Amino acid sequence: MISAFRRLWNSISFRLTLNYGLLAILTTLILIVFIYFQFIGALRTEYTRQITAAAQRLNVAYEEGGRSALISALELTLSDRIDSDREIYLLLDEDSRKLAGNLDESPMSYPTYAGVFEAEVIQDGIPTRGHLKIQTLHGGETLVVGHDLSEMNDITSLIGQATVAAIILAVLLVVLGTYIFRRELAYRVSHIRRTTQQIGAGQLSKRISAPTGEDEFTLLNRDINTMLDRIELLMKSARHISDTIAHNLRTPLTRIMGVLRTAQRPGASVAQLTQANQQAIEGIERLNVLLEKLLQIAEMEAGIQRRSFKPCKLDVIVDDVLKMYETLAEEKGVSLHRAKLENVTLHGDVNLLASALANLVDNAVKFAASRVVVSVARQERTALITIRDDGAGLPPAEYEHLGKHFYRSDPSSEGHGLGLTSVKSIVGLHGGSLSFSDAKPGLRVVVLLPIAAKDLACSP
Repeated sequence: MISAFRRLWNSISFRLTLNYGLLAILTTLILIVFIYFQFIGALRTEYTRQITAAAQRLNVAYEEGGRSALISALELTLSDRIDSDREIYLLLDEDSRKLAGNLDESPMSYPTYAGVFEAEVIQDGIPTRGHLKIQTLHGGETLVVGHDLSEMNDITSLIGQATVAAIILAVLLVVLGTYIFRRELAYRVSHIRRTTQQIGAGQLSKRISAPTGEDEFTLLNRDINTMLDRIELLMKSARHISDTIAHNLRTPLTRIMGVLRTAQRPGASVAQLTQANQQAIEGIERLNVLLEKLLQIAEMEAGIQRRSFKPCKLDVIVDDVLKMYETLAEEKGVSLHRAKLENVTLHGDVNLLASALANLVDNAVKFAASRVVVSVARQERTALITIRDDGAGLPPAEYEHLGKHFYRSDPSSEGHGLGLTSVKSIVGLHGGSLSFSDAKPGLRVVVLLPIAAKDLACSP
């Protein structure tokens, strides 16, 4: 029994429902007590009004017809059998002798009060408690008018019974509601727990079944499934990247080891040793560049370099990059054209943006036939950088692979396939997007960068 209760108490759903039920019971009790006192107060006020009205009526009868008229009025009131068993009347003469009424108690036991008071009386031989009003008439008589409390006691008893029944019913409903709520919550949570346990065991493709509807658990299931989709995608991407890195590191390391082992052979000349040493150094330097590039991409994807952001003029950055590549473009017989460079200011890292643009311009010059066109424009809160060449372009099926780690459209070309990956990371770090399309002929690259509201005032 204790262990079962402990298990229930450890359930958050049980505690929540229990606390809510106890709060509901407490609220109900407070409401019942408030209604009780309000009702009893109203009933007392009504009794006082009735007693005062009856006393005034009898006083008028006495003033109009004297003692005999008052006695007749009392006898008529007690004989009409309308609440006569609850009404209290007593008339005493100036010597405190009973003249009329239904009280048997000695008249000397009644004090004189100006208002209505509560006292113990004996009515028709039966002890009872009632509200009384005593007044002395002009002829010296004493008139007692009142109403017993049996009706009020009956009402109080009914309210007490109703309160006990309400408490018992409320407790039963709380227990039943706690059980139903706990079962429902445990049922909804069990799907999430089962799925998370399967995912923790390595089944990353598992998802929580999300029924139709818009309740909180359905929305939570959808959000968790979206998060799991993203995690699975990142895990696959990380696995692919790690495999690719291992492949890209194994080949140059194998070459370096081959060169060094060749130099270890007996009889190797000084020239051969020098050449082997130079080739090993060049291979290690290339690996160092590769690792630095990967580290930079990882930092940008993690958002670490966002701390160095500040307002920067995008058109100035683009113009500086184009000036830097003018000589290289002339050597390749390619002309660089500035189609439109609007004055645009945004929040970002100048060096990273320049690096990304330099990479894109370098690719455009490398694959262009004779012309590269660059433009900078602003559309409301977005800056657009367009770089278009007139080369052979790429098949549309290749566009979705551009920017992936170590992807090269031409495997025989030099490089590690991290240039566009770096560009994509830099653009993503700035909250932008990178897209590719057919320029007919050539390739069109569009970079979209958001402009913060505080930077709009910096741009004319």
